Amino acid sequence: MDEIKVPMAKPVFEEDESNGIMKVVSSGWLGQGKVTEEFENALSNYFSSKVIAVNNGSSAIMCALLALGVKPGDKIAVPDFTFISTSSVPKILGASIIPIDIDQKTLNMDINSLEEILKTNNIKVVIFVDVAGLPNDIDSLVALSKKYNFTLMEDAAEGFGSEYKNRKLGSYDHTSIFSFHIAKQITTVEGGCITTKNKELLKKIKAIRDVGRYNRGYIHDLIGSNFRITDIQSVIGLNQLKKSERFIYRRIEIAKRFKNEIKNLEFQYVPNYVSRHSYMLFFALAKDSKTRDQYVEKLRDNGIDARLSFYPISEQPCNPELKQYDCPNSREIYGRAFTITLYNSLKDSEIELIIDTCNSLK
Repeated sequence: MDEIKVPMAKPVFEEDESNGIMKVVSSGWLGQGKVTEEFENALSNYFSSKVIAVNNGSSAIMCALLALGVKPGDKIAVPDFTFISTSSVPKILGASIIPIDIDQKTLNMDINSLEEILKTNNIKVVIFVDVAGLPNDIDSLVALSKKYNFTLMEDAAEGFGSEYKNRKLGSYDHTSIFSFHIAKQITTVEGGCITTKNKELLKKIKAIRDVGRYNRGYIHDLIGSNFRITDIQSVIGLNQLKKSERFIYRRIEIAKRFKNEIKNLEFQYVPNYVSRHSYMLFFALAKDSKTRDQYVEKLRDNGIDARLSFYPISEQPCNPELKQYDCPNSREIYGRAFTITLYNSLKDSEIELIIDTCNSLK
């Protein structure tokens, strides 16, 4: 295998970010402070929701679930095809995880499979994931939450800038979380946030982020931990946010070229209710696992990072108790799916190399 020349992710850091970091360093206050407040206000305007910034996406899930009152024994439904944090965080809290099979076209949670589980289980929270940034059918999920009386929570870690029916993810009544990891549409290197329209929930999440205290010194009203972000991260985020439309436009442009010019592969289906897919990841689907492996090997041999997809939650070694659940679609997609490099600064020459390499396999 040649040296990786086209990595899976590559953030765009320009003079704005560098100058911002030096300004924060010169201020003498590097931890969470006024710059973080400014970042949260800018995000609140972007999402049309109240926002709490935290140190990563997994912490965002933790803070949200603690604020929602998740306790040991509560049943939490999650998609079987997702990054492990979606299931591991509620499991750390003692919740019982129920994996839900996915739709083979969108790669998101299958609504019909979810309802079958809801008919026979008292589910406290359904965490739905916008896989690769593709929005779920939110209206259908909201209708189910009213019918079966569960709390809806959105893991939009990959969905920054995506839109459902011309409305941004993070702007809805349910709680949503986002990640600003180095590979995301905008980054704070590590970081994340929670969006909510509920003032009481907002107050609780802020306390949980700061070891469970409501600004009362060493008086701790709730169980929490140190989930704080720093002003250094926040100033990066502020400058990234200003460029987010440029970044997302570029990602959509690259995805369009891949779909139009790569032959003999299938791609994640984008339903009509999705008005914008911001493509944090770009999923390709080969006809079988042998062919998938050939594509991944060929790309990596040409210095292009390509990776296998999420391993099903129900089959993870850390979840032996979940083997009782059968999620055939998730298992089948894992056997065929891989991700192709896509990031904000991907050059046209690199795009062409990726396309030509994929097309060299017949």
